[in-house]
Amino acid sequence: MRMRTAGMLAGAFLVLILSLSGCSVSQLLARQPAVTITPTRTPRPTWTPVGGGLRVATPTLDPTRFPVAPAAPAAAAAAATPQVFVPGSGQPIFVPQPAGGAIPGVQTVVVIIVTATPPPPATGTPTSPPPPTSKPGPSPTPGPPTATPTITPTPLPPVIVEVTVDQANVRQGPGPTYPIVTRLDIGTQITVIGRNGAGDWWKVCCVNGADVWIAASVTRVEGPVWTVPEVTNIPPAPAAATNTPTPAAPTPTPTYAWPFRVEGAPEANTLGQDYFRVDAVIYNGATPLWGYKLRIRKLSTGQSWVSVGSESYWTWTVTAWPNDGKNVNPTTDCPSPRTGLLCQKSNLKWDSNGVGVAMGDDVWEVTVADGAGTPISAPVRLNTSAASSKWYYIVFTSRK
Repeated sequence: MRMRTAGMLAGAFLVLILSLSGCSVSQLLARQPAVTITPTRTPRPTWTPVGGGLRVATPTLDPTRFPVAPAAPAAAAAAATPQVFVPGSGQPIFVPQPAGGAIPGVQTVVVIIVTATPPPPATGTPTSPPPPTSKPGPSPTPGPPTATPTITPTPLPPVIVEVTVDQANVRQGPGPTYPIVTRLDIGTQITVIGRNGAGDWWKVCCVNGADVWIAASVTRVEGPVWTVPEVTNIPPAPAAATNTPTPAAPTPTPTYAWPFRVEGAPEANTLGQDYFRVDAVIYNGATPLWGYKLRIRKLSTGQSWVSVGSESYWTWTVTAWPNDGKNVNPTTDCPSPRTGLLCQKSNLKWDSNGVGVAMGDDVWEVTVADGAGTPISAPVRLNTSAASSKWYYIVFTSRK
């Protein structure tokens, strides 16, 4: 009984002690001021750019985390000295050590790589140009533009037909059923102004002032036939005539295409010089005509020239000399030549030597022209050769 009572007392005492102790601890904890932790930032290392190298910041120790003995002045000076590294040199990074050889727990080495930026080039201050030493002259004034020469094309000669049979029929239309207007002599030349669709009849101008038709089979055509237009408004042929006799109509007088025609064929005489020469007769069949000209054209170049006017008298050129040993006076001997003497008369001459143009291998055209240079004859074409040069003799006869 006593032991039970003693145990209970001891337990109560123990509880009382523990209660007092808990109160004291709680009061101590309540009275202890709270610790305020202020975060700190380790300052960044400083660096300075160096041209051609890399500067590494000085590594430092955090004394709040790793307390060590203070460094010696020499070591501190070395630690405070930034290190510069040159790329590719292989030099080591310097890590400062505390004095006394103590080994720190942890060290942080910060390496900053800096790419050196080259300084910008110096910009010079613009300066004004120096004043001119002499007074500038006046600027040249451009002249008027050069006019482009206008090339006038040479007009094409007309297309003509020459009758090749005697008493060729000329009709009112392109066919044998059209009435006959007149008949033309062989050698008659007349201007072509059209053709039928088949191309076997020529429309010519003019007979008594009217256009008529002639069969191509009885003519010879000269000139640029490709320029002749086709006539489409051809009237139909009249109905067949009855057997009632009609009085014969008077024969109309044809109007010729050119006032002058070529008499005979042109003659060629040995020249021996490389220039084109022509001696011409322009007359009415008996006497020389004054004031007419020659129009000459070189086909390969299109060049053309107009001669001076014809004379009203004859000049003579000896083409063959007699063998009697006597002198020849063309003016007195050629009109009544003696045996062996041959002469040619003319009243107009022209040669290309006067205009500085060689004859060459070419085709030349010769046409009679009036005083204004307008052609009044069919052109005569002559084929020339520089290796066998000749001069030419042409006779033009007036149809009047």
